[in-house]
Amino acid sequence: MNKTLFAAALAAVLALPAQAVTFEGAVTQGTTTVVDYSGLRLVSFDVDFGNTAPAVLSFRIDADDVAGGLPITLNAMLRNFTGLGVPAYAFTLSSGAFGTIGTVTRQFGGTTDIAVNGNTATFTFSTPEFLDVEVGNALGTTAGTIDWTLTGFQAGDRLDLSVSVVPEPGTLALLLAGLGAVGFIARRQQRQA
Repeated sequence: MNKTLFAAALAAVLALPAQAVTFEGAVTQGTTTVVDYSGLRLVSFDVDFGNTAPAVLSFRIDADDVAGGLPITLNAMLRNFTGLGVPAYAFTLSSGAFGTIGTVTRQFGGTTDIAVNGNTATFTFSTPEFLDVEVGNALGTTAGTIDWTLTGFQAGDRLDLSVSVVPEPGTLALLLAGLGAVGFIARRQQRQA
């Protein structure tokens, strides 16, 4: 009886599909949404930005994802529903590293400067992007696109991937000036009281 039960349990375990990158959730703000398409050795997702706040996606790397020392493939579709032009996006990894640098394709053309600095990849556009950006071959149909790869993982590792809209320098300067003015007024009112 015990041998039969053991054999049945072993057969059930062997029949299970290979474990894959596991999407554990996303932290977004407002109307930004995330859809996951990850699988074996694949981190794949869509982010529909409803605002410029970052989206942080969490993944668990399983044993089959790192078996044989092969890298993990990365592709994504970034959709801009903010109503604003996006000058750049940044991907920041909590662990691992960028391996192969793939392609970044804009909806209506224009050039993209790709810079990788440590665990951050930044995609800066020649003109602001108002629609979709394909990182790698997310759609599976875009000719000439190349997926990115991620390396340096072990089974059980957690990957938090932050996808951020990078504001234009002028927008950032205006924001800092506004904060400075608010601070100046608050300090002045405090002294008068």
